[in-house]
Amino acid sequence: MKKAFALVLVSVFFLASLAFSAEYWASKNSNKYHYPNCRYAQKIKPSNLVKFNSPEQAIKAGYVPCKVCKPPISSKVEDNEPDISM
Repeated sequence: MKKAFALVLVSVFFLASLAFSAEYWASKNSNKYHYPNCRYAQKIKPSNLVKFNSPEQAIKAGYVPCKVCKPPISSKVEDNEPDISM
């Protein structure tokens, strides 16, 4: 039981670290940006690889999100709670 809990805990920390260290890939020969694990990102030659730290950087450079892996268009967390201020 302790091993299963430890494995879950390590997995959670690993996934959280990926979320906070997001990276997006694009090709010099394309107008799309991708998650690094996207099947199309995996085909980008190292000499054509362009890396971004945020979707905003990719968009500012003229790239649009891939329709397959669907990376975000904003790195901001949306607040979905209704505004109840008066």
